[in-house]
Amino acid sequence: MSAATPPKPFSQSLITHFIHSFLEFNLLHSAVEGPDGQWFVQISPAERIHHLTDSEDAFEFIGDILAIVDEANGPAQ
Repeated sequence: MSAATPPKPFSQSLITHFIHSFLEFNLLHSAVEGPDGQWFVQISPAERIHHLTDSEDAFEFIGDILAIVDEANGPAQ
């Protein structure tokens, strides 16, 4: 019998869900999950590939994307 894969830590699952949502809503061009919680993401085909080396990098990147979306939506009503 093969060993079960251990569940991802909550922070990694949260990052995965945010990145998949960004892909679904075309806020990212592409994203690939690497080993040990790393991500390789590209905002548009003309942009460089961002290497997110750990959860801290990923959460900072997610925060930057959310800030851009917030700015694009204008002031809260």
